[in-house]
Amino acid sequence: MTVEGGKRTREQTRALILDAAGRAFGSRPYAEITLKEIAEEAGVSAPLIIKYFGSKEQLFDQLVDFTVAAERVFEAPLERLGEHMVTLFARPKEPHQPLSMSILFMSGGSEESSSKLRANYSAQMIDALAERLPGPDARLRAELAMSMMTGLAVMRRRMLREYATGTPEEVVARYAPVLQQLLDG
Repeated sequence: MTVEGGKRTREQTRALILDAAGRAFGSRPYAEITLKEIAEEAGVSAPLIIKYFGSKEQLFDQLVDFTVAAERVFEAPLERLGEHMVTLFARPKEPHQPLSMSILFMSGGSEESSSKLRANYSAQMIDALAERLPGPDARLRAELAMSMMTGLAVMRRRMLREYATGTPEEVVARYAPVLQQLLDG
């Protein structure tokens, strides 16, 4: 990732670091990962990571901020939200993207990192969805909806991978109406 003249921009460098960190945190427990290995994977120095992010903890915090993911997942009108969500979660994604949930399962090396991740996910994804839902039990229905999406993503992206059947369009056609019913209450 370079611009004309061979130099990366600050944004490109940050993106390389975040991608490398995402792959690391999405594949191994937090405690096993070092800034040095993230730097090597990103093609930068460890001090540059510190300059951009401050510390391993602050870099992790960037990765477990679900604000942007929530905006993307919940951007459709409520009457089409189930279809929109299933479309996103049924597609293959890089394993480190927040929508894939890999980090949710692999980062639990320390209680502090796990707690931060759970708190962010609860507030930034589940509470954000609950605020959009009409009727009673909005929080419970949001938890169940995100459980359905997590299950879909985990099964199709991690467990089954090449063995998964059906196109993303076929999955949307079958799964979205079930999700939409839950969202509608």
